Amino acid sequence: MRPLAERAYKTAPVHCLSGMGKDIHKTHPNGERKMDWMMALAQHPMYFLIKEDTKCAERTPPWGEPNIEAYIERVKQNLSALHEFPQVKIGYEWSGLEVEELGKDSPETLREMCKLADEGRVVFYNGTYSQPHMQMLSSESNYRQFEHGTRVYADLCGATVRTYAHQEASVHDQMPQLMRAFGLKYGILPGAFFATIEPLGGGDILLKGCAPFFSASEEFTSWVGLDGTEIPLYLQTSHNCSRESWLHHRLVFGQLQVPQITLFCPDMLPVDQPWLDMHEGTEFILLDDVLEKKLAERPPRSKMRHYCNWSYLEGIRCEALSRNNWRAEASALRAEGLDAMAMALVGKTAESTDPIWKKILRTQHHDVYCFCSTELKDKSIRWLQEAASEGEQIADEAARAIAAQVNCEGQGGRPVIVFNTTPHAQESVVTFEADGGVVVDGEGQEVASESVAADDGGRVSFIAKTAGLGYDTYWLREGGECAVEEELAGPLTFENASYKAVVEPDGTFTSLVVKPSGFELLADGPVRGNQLAAKDTTGLGHQPEEGATGWPPWDPPEPGTEMQWESAAPARVGKSALGVTLIAPGRMGGQTQADLTINFYHELPRIDIEWAFTFDDASIGMFYDDYSKLRVHWPVSFDGAIQHDFAFGVMESNDERPFFPASWVDICDGENGLAYMHQGTPKHWVSKGTLINLFAWGEDTDGIGNRMGANRWPKAFDQRLRGTHIVRSALVPHAGDWRSADLVDLARNYGTPPLAHVTDAHGGDLSASGAILALQAPGLAATATKVEGSDIICRLYSVAEEDVDVSLEMEGLSVSALRAIGGGEIEVLTPFQIGELILKLEK
Repeated sequence: MRPLAERAYKTAPVHCLSGMGKDIHKTHPNGERKMDWMMALAQHPMYFLIKEDTKCAERTPPWGEPNIEAYIERVKQNLSALHEFPQVKIGYEWSGLEVEELGKDSPETLREMCKLADEGRVVFYNGTYSQPHMQMLSSESNYRQFEHGTRVYADLCGATVRTYAHQEASVHDQMPQLMRAFGLKYGILPGAFFATIEPLGGGDILLKGCAPFFSASEEFTSWVGLDGTEIPLYLQTSHNCSRESWLHHRLVFGQLQVPQITLFCPDMLPVDQPWLDMHEGTEFILLDDVLEKKLAERPPRSKMRHYCNWSYLEGIRCEALSRNNWRAEASALRAEGLDAMAMALVGKTAESTDPIWKKILRTQHHDVYCFCSTELKDKSIRWLQEAASEGEQIADEAARAIAAQVNCEGQGGRPVIVFNTTPHAQESVVTFEADGGVVVDGEGQEVASESVAADDGGRVSFIAKTAGLGYDTYWLREGGECAVEEELAGPLTFENASYKAVVEPDGTFTSLVVKPSGFELLADGPVRGNQLAAKDTTGLGHQPEEGATGWPPWDPPEPGTEMQWESAAPARVGKSALGVTLIAPGRMGGQTQADLTINFYHELPRIDIEWAFTFDDASIGMFYDDYSKLRVHWPVSFDGAIQHDFAFGVMESNDERPFFPASWVDICDGENGLAYMHQGTPKHWVSKGTLINLFAWGEDTDGIGNRMGANRWPKAFDQRLRGTHIVRSALVPHAGDWRSADLVDLARNYGTPPLAHVTDAHGGDLSASGAILALQAPGLAATATKVEGSDIICRLYSVAEEDVDVSLEMEGLSVSALRAIGGGEIEVLTPFQIGELILKLEK
């Protein structure tokens, strides 16, 4: 049998979009008042946003509160209502972060909330640390969202989160495995925003007009994860609707009864007598109590996928938030890997990265990524930069501790110790600061390198090869020449063993041929590879109308002027033993400048691309129109499957709709393919054979929203593009499919390259090279290697088509266990199963 990744993704998806109904409750014409309507009230907070952002629209009553003190009073009123009205029960879909913040700001309120939870009047839903859009996050961010979130509830409330109920659609195909691992037993369809369900077999869906409905005979389905893990998913039909509407469904459907439970998940609202009068005849329930009973009565007969193609990633501020998150995560993971290495090699006590991760995770809150949180974005970007610096400091201290014990007197020159912080063999570009020279390996052989002079100090880059979690020593000697630059008068042709590329002086690709087959990957047409497009919307953004309140209708303005990428100065080409570099200065209109740098390598199959944009209060694109935003195009010449990675997995996507690769996307026909890698610009789509990556949007406007309706926001925000933003990506032309091309490994090498540490020649007890851990079996992908107590934990998952024995080579370590992330020892990793190697130091 083929794994789920290949057998399930061809079925036609059903898109579920749920809106907010009006609470108009009257006695039904048939006089029915019996309590057969069950509502799970799940209060969704705006705590973090209101506390950290003085400009957000959520500070506007009656929707929100003017400050956090007033918001805390709303929480207190909620808890008082539970004492006043014994029929009420409330579930809180709060993030662990906001529970922590409430505990700091009003500890007596949190104590009361937890007391009511002990009494069975309150329950907590979701379980993540900051309620992010999980579908746009990396593997480790997904894991640590649950790790730190469930820990907060256990430590502060003595509670276990059992139900993944959520207002914001935040799901992907590995959620069932993660939920199960952290004690969550049930899922429920999100109450708002975009989600997709894809039938896998069994059961049925009731169609009412053009909308999907579920019947009481199909209250549950099995939500099947990529690895085969199943979670019962409750199929609520009437999202946030009124009791009157629900009774009408019951009446007119007859025996086609709809499910009895609805999840009402509004932004935090007061519960008072007028509100209860509107809900007369409603039985308030807690999902944790009811779902177990309902599941026993009517177990699922069907299986479905459940995932999401939507998030708040819209190019805001050139995705500065996501790009800084990428850097901070890479820094934290590198720090953990180096600390594990330092503990094993020199006995250094590892530093906890929990404070760094909690700083990263809090910035992943969906409200931080939202279009309306200007101040909170500013703060979060600073927090991420701090997190990156803190990780770099831990990594540097560990590198110094190891380097001090390395015997690096074997060759003439200055030692450069290269640290690989992953348990995978790597071949990647390493860069360090130096005024120039040539690099030699442990055999004294010169390696391909490049020296670049600069006013603020030079740098040297070379291809380093490392065997696994460990280090290798190279030496920098005097000599060599800096890269030679010259103006480019015509097209540049570059060729290595993997591909042949032809690039115009403006940086656009006219040809990209896979070798040795000679297959042309790029389509011949008006749009070239690496071509930018955008529309200038200066002065077109909607502004609030005088006297307007609420959410006024959104009338699309004129589309704006098409912006053209043009050269701002002659292109330059630098050539060295490492490869060829093309630098193409350009501009788009009068407010957007850019320096494009493309690096071709003689010995690597990838092409690195860097855009350094400088914006001067630029208005680019309309929020709702992705084709007006700044984006890059890669037209392909063939029909192929669209596949990309996501947290702990790989999935196939359809064209003409967005998707969010964690690091890479590939278009492949099975024989040839083009892979594209990013570092923090995750929104992609494929249209008419062209792969598109969204870079930036920015306006001063109220013409923004969550794509739920054609309405403008209650206030405008100035999100025009400013300052310098570095956008990085890479291409891999390849033969075969994504597995045979080793795209998972190549993306890791690109995103987390080895770290170079320059030192002075000295003796030591450690040899000049060594690896303490190297995964040998193909198809294994490690996501983190870190110290836990006296053990080293290596978290990994399988991307192989069959079960994998976790074979590895070790030095100074022994395997204590291989376990599934939910606990329990295992012998092999099944396709897309997540596991952990528990390693102990040998005495």
